Amino acid sequence: MQNDVNGIGWSMIDFYKNSGVKYLIMGQHGHRAHIPFDKPTLFWWESPSGNRLLAYRSEHYMHGNVLGLTSGYVENFRSNLSDYLDKLEEKKYPYSSAAIQFSGYIIDNSPPSITACNLVKEWNEKYESPKLRIAVSNEFLNYLEKNDELKIPVIKAAWPDWWSDGCGSAMHEAKVARQTQADMITTTALFSMAKMAGAQLPDNLMMDIKDCYDNLLFYDEHTYGAAESIHEPASENSSIQWSEKAAYVWTARKQASLLREKSLGYLQTYINKSDVPTITVFNTLAKKRSGLIDVFIDHELLPKNIPFKIMDPDGKEVSYQLTKGLSEGSHWSLWAENIPAFGYKQFRIEADNSSRRVNNPVDISLNYENQFYKIHFSQKSGSITSLFDKALSLELLDQHDTLNLGSFLYEQIASRQAMERLTHSNRDTIYVPLQKTMATLSDVKLLSVEDGSIWHSIKFNGKIPVCADKRGVDIEYRIYHKTKRIELIYNMIKRAVTDPESVYIAFPFELQSGNLSFDVQGGIVSPGINQIEGTAADWNTVQGFAAVDNAHARILLNSHDVPLMQFGDINTGRFYYTHKPRTNHIFSWVLNNYWTTNFKASQEGEIRWKYSISSFENTSSLPSTLISQEDRIPMATRVLPSGKTKNQETFKSFLGKAFEQLMLVDAQPSADNKGIILHLKEISGEAVRLDIHKILLQTNASSIKEVNILEEEIQTLNNTFQINCLEVRFIKLEW
Repeated sequence: MQNDVNGIGWSMIDFYKNSGVKYLIMGQHGHRAHIPFDKPTLFWWESPSGNRLLAYRSEHYMHGNVLGLTSGYVENFRSNLSDYLDKLEEKKYPYSSAAIQFSGYIIDNSPPSITACNLVKEWNEKYESPKLRIAVSNEFLNYLEKNDELKIPVIKAAWPDWWSDGCGSAMHEAKVARQTQADMITTTALFSMAKMAGAQLPDNLMMDIKDCYDNLLFYDEHTYGAAESIHEPASENSSIQWSEKAAYVWTARKQASLLREKSLGYLQTYINKSDVPTITVFNTLAKKRSGLIDVFIDHELLPKNIPFKIMDPDGKEVSYQLTKGLSEGSHWSLWAENIPAFGYKQFRIEADNSSRRVNNPVDISLNYENQFYKIHFSQKSGSITSLFDKALSLELLDQHDTLNLGSFLYEQIASRQAMERLTHSNRDTIYVPLQKTMATLSDVKLLSVEDGSIWHSIKFNGKIPVCADKRGVDIEYRIYHKTKRIELIYNMIKRAVTDPESVYIAFPFELQSGNLSFDVQGGIVSPGINQIEGTAADWNTVQGFAAVDNAHARILLNSHDVPLMQFGDINTGRFYYTHKPRTNHIFSWVLNNYWTTNFKASQEGEIRWKYSISSFENTSSLPSTLISQEDRIPMATRVLPSGKTKNQETFKSFLGKAFEQLMLVDAQPSADNKGIILHLKEISGEAVRLDIHKILLQTNASSIKEVNILEEEIQTLNNTFQINCLEVRFIKLEW
């Protein structure tokens, strides 16, 4: 039973399989939100893989209180209940019974009360019909499933949440929470590698991991502060509640950092040391991958201004660029190629007087071309006016729109009350445009154009009064040389503004007959098509990527830092019941403070966020999902000083090619410390048959078992194991 919050992850259907959870009741809240369907509705909610939960869209979770169930007055309740049942009849409610949720009192997080028990007892003694019964939630759905003859409809669609816009009220903390979640996926996989290498992990390790995840879950709870957080942001209660809320994410961040060090500490025992310092790069995904590595190297190991080169095990020189220098060491970006699946590869740091590398300034130009793209920049706005894909022979941007790719938009609305069209007492269906101002960057300057061994960089700065301090907004565009990728990086010192405000970044893509889609937990959604009617339509929270595609091409937009996006246009305040965008435009909703309660009134300080863009011919969801996963889940590094060890391996895969046809969502040591749990998902749309004997040989595991999400054993696997189209399965490898 989920109350108040008006959306839920599509993935939960698959996670609940074999766990004993059969039913879902949603006690929805229509404040600043539509409610699906015109009446309480029973349906089979189906995931993309075909798993189902019997779901019931209930009335508000305190509907019984509103009817007077906890008032103690039977006659008052009788009148209200009669009116309600008449309305159900008018709406053609099809079932012979109905459920009414209630709390002990009309307040969230209410303690229990026996008033309703006494009223129901009195009612049943006084009235013949309808009979009332107080029950726990599963009894109602169990009764309907067994006793109603009507065919229950099946809905295969996502259930996105209207209230996810609240995460934009604390953009920096939301970004850190998402980064920490991704980092923990890497860290638990590193512990799994250590387990497979032979490490004896401590028995309390999983409790430490669970504690970190618990803090992330408490931070992710849907509200961000006190009831008076907007109209009294400086009050003691507002300050204390936000401090308590934020403490969860910062505690999780610290715990995750310590766990990462611990995981690498266990692993480095099994890693080769060489006659020179080395960088070991760990890939925690099921497929071999290449990509950008960010690594810090202490000046004790690599002194300042010493020319050097980085070599892979095959004697190939690795490209690198300096990103930040500190007194104690420097941050470097490396382009690491062909890191083995669920394994590592080691690189040597060698002194070489011929290998001094710098970012070379180049002639100032607003045009740039490499093997993948032709790009034209606007000096006036610091944005991209043309993005031409050379392989596809396509212009990817709307050439008739007034906005360009990367345009910075600052919105201020006259009143937050305009966002309160839909409340418990007001269901205004007539759209009135928000009274607002929209500003873009002014006094834009081109700061630099540089060419490095990994990317070409173009930097702008522009001013945005009120929103940012006098330093304005810095924008860097990075166009990669070795992969078809463009990054947009933004940085500003945000001023504290308690008046209602928003920041958007524009991505006016255009493909002929193009369609928009985005990925959520458990599937891929096309706005207004495969989402339940009445669910979030003005904005959505994107798990990994948003895309535009047609029969020939696909444009992919990733931002792990900023999950909120609006499709087709800036839709804020419209509150569409359903919405199928009329353009291919995407607007990243960076931050806002439009709520009237429970969320932060302002944001301030330095904030930094980025996006990545790629395009390709293959229009299936498979490459999009994999690119997004690689973008979201970083590779880990360990820098080791020179030395000698018995292990001479410079690269290794702990799982081999056993799972390369699947997405390895997560790997972590089992709770009993006897093995590891692999969370697997089929994403290509075709069933995959695993050869269990082959996996046993490759991993030296003693047994392989299928388990549920709670690690409860379902079956011991022998011979082969099939994972069907888009299925999620959990397996346990034991040693």
